[in-house]
Amino acid sequence: MAAWLEGLGLQRARELVDLPENEALGMTQRVVLPIRHGDVLLGFLWVIVGDQPLTDADRAAIARGGAEVADNLWGRLREADERRTRINALLAQAFAGEPVGADLAATLRWPETGSFAVAVSSGGDEIPERLRRRRGAADFAWLAQDDRVVILARDPAPSLADELATAGARGGLSARFGRLADIPDAIRQADVAAVCAKARPDDPAVAAYDQLGSWALIATLWMAAGQPLPPHPINELFMHRRGDQLLDALEGLLEHGGDVAAAAKALHLHRATLYRRIQRIEATTGLDFHRGEDRLSAHLALRLLRLYIATHQRVPR
Repeated sequence: MAAWLEGLGLQRARELVDLPENEALGMTQRVVLPIRHGDVLLGFLWVIVGDQPLTDADRAAIARGGAEVADNLWGRLREADERRTRINALLAQAFAGEPVGADLAATLRWPETGSFAVAVSSGGDEIPERLRRRRGAADFAWLAQDDRVVILARDPAPSLADELATAGARGGLSARFGRLADIPDAIRQADVAAVCAKARPDDPAVAAYDQLGSWALIATLWMAAGQPLPPHPINELFMHRRGDQLLDALEGLLEHGGDVAAAAKALHLHRATLYRRIQRIEATTGLDFHRGEDRLSAHLALRLLRLYIATHQRVPR
């Protein structure tokens, strides 16, 4: 059917076109009027002719109706474009920290207070477009910025992080907040979560800020401090010829609260092997994991190392 209609040149037509009956396709006789505004094709008006041929008056009425439809559709498209431009401008202001909550709410036709969340992701408009098709157009507003897109969600579902990942997002999701005026704080949370998602590759593609635990606080303080290099002993460990093995051993030990048996099981290592690696770590770094202070320092330094590498895409020197 589509191929037959394409062959009739409807995309190029500018006036009423008479379509013959096509028994093979089960299609009766009809006329088609392209709906255009200037050179822009907006759609088609289809009229099934029936047993009586159209009169000149009928054809003139169809043409008048098509002109009215074209004007109406073009007006709606212009209104939608102007509204989108206005929304983009207000989102840019809100994301920059300007107090535009009331204007943004009015333009989006959302309440100023309610339940909202902000997500940041690499990519562009394609991600929120996929998300919009899965839910409702009124649930999301977004703005593409350079190589990322910032998405504002209204009444976010508990599964929003998973929905974002399914739509192709890679980044972070803020905790829920109750006022559009709090968008800047939410963006900071989403940015922190996005950095943590890169630093924790075994985690989901979209990290939720309120599920990061102590990672959120560490990443927030580290970013606020200017993303400094991790402490020197951990750098030395990273540069060791078996640095990957030693860092995995250290991380496993610390994540299991110093429980060597549990860490060895999680790492699929014999306990004796893990003990040897811990001893090598202590010798390389000068840390003593019997001391709580050293365990805390090592744990913080290890997370700072993961954050640094993920953010700068290079190892510290």
